[in-house]
Amino acid sequence: MRAYQRLWRTRFGRLTLVMGAAALSLLALTGLASAQVALPEAVTEQGDSIRTLYFVVFAIGVVVFVIVEAMILWVVFRYKRKSDDELPTQVAHNTTAEVLWTGIPTVIVVVLFIVSFFVLQDIQAAADPDDEDVVIVDVQGRQWAWAFSYAVPLGTELAENISPDLAETEIHLEDPSLVVPFMTLKLGVEHMRVVARTGDVVTVERAVNGTVAIRHRAGTEVMRVFNGTDTVAEGRLQAADNTPIVTVPVGQMIRFNIASADVLHAFYTPQFLTKLDAVPGRVQTLWVRVTDAGDFMSQCAEFCGRDHARMIYTVRALSPADYDDWFEDKAGEAPAPVEGDFGGEEEVEQEEGAVGNPANGQNLFFSLGCNVCHGDTGEGLVGPTIAMTIVPLDRVITQYREPLEAMTEFPPDQVSDQEIADIYAWLQTVPRPPEADIIPSKLAELIEAGG
Repeated sequence: MRAYQRLWRTRFGRLTLVMGAAALSLLALTGLASAQVALPEAVTEQGDSIRTLYFVVFAIGVVVFVIVEAMILWVVFRYKRKSDDELPTQVAHNTTAEVLWTGIPTVIVVVLFIVSFFVLQDIQAAADPDDEDVVIVDVQGRQWAWAFSYAVPLGTELAENISPDLAETEIHLEDPSLVVPFMTLKLGVEHMRVVARTGDVVTVERAVNGTVAIRHRAGTEVMRVFNGTDTVAEGRLQAADNTPIVTVPVGQMIRFNIASADVLHAFYTPQFLTKLDAVPGRVQTLWVRVTDAGDFMSQCAEFCGRDHARMIYTVRALSPADYDDWFEDKAGEAPAPVEGDFGGEEEVEQEEGAVGNPANGQNLFFSLGCNVCHGDTGEGLVGPTIAMTIVPLDRVITQYREPLEAMTEFPPDQVSDQEIADIYAWLQTVPRPPEADIIPSKLAELIEAGG
């Protein structure tokens, strides 16, 4: 009480007490105190470990803070306004004190380093595929949205080695008849989009969906990629009409392969208590095991441009049985094999100028929003390059009706077969960008630099 009275007698003391009371009142009224101090409840095993580590570090920090502040306050009030005769004896050197203030912080730092090291090792450890099944989700960040894809075995293997060279676009499969136009194949972490097939040679576009070109050995299992991005109609932010959803099972190890199609993004779910950057030219891996079912709001945590704030998504965790049902429904049946060759310059010559009204096709291309994913001249953005497409018209119509990948379905009452033919005819008049056959040159440079 005396200390409080002495502090109140000075102008500085009164100002300090009044401002402190006002700040505490403001924090209590707005709820910021709890929001800034408390971590969200973890919904993953890895998050539980991070949360425990956080509170260990926090507790040690509180103890150190209390001891230091208590000593400072004791000195301030014990020797306030004392004469020189009453000041404590000045000591120039004390070996015991110096050992303590050096040794204690060193021990604390070493202990925290060791504990943090083992926790990080544990949460970053890859699951052993021999011990358990791992759910793999390929995450693609782009300005300004998220796409989530999964894969199932195609039923064939790679017949010959493939080098990391982006220009190596012809691959050989043990059973190439299983591939169809627009299909995306997955070998390792790399995605390849099927462009054409001539005999047993499949022409692909390498390193699509933000993935990187890597070396693949003969015998590598080939997967078929399918789009697993659900959406919720009501967005959580103004003008965010559709919030993407990534679906995962509870209790099973999940591997997120995180890539970026353009700039830096960050995959961040607060209840995971961790985040991982999506880096152009690199595929990052995040391992989690979700423990609680539910929907968890998530967002990009790396400023990535104008609409960064709207780059949100939801993690939906389902029970294993519900997830299996969802997965089977999403994966669907494999597309029916296409007999004979498809694509190639011969097909272009057959279709070029044969059908459709290019002028009407250009108007439809923009009115239907095709340019949003494929670019104003079909040069390719989120979606593939379709200028001077080498896919036959009948396969293009099938893609509109029963799309592979993340393309929106267009029923006949929205766009007729003849209108699709008009769009196709216009695309035949648009020159194909010289560097679009592989991937944009800047991304190619990043991939090459990263090895």
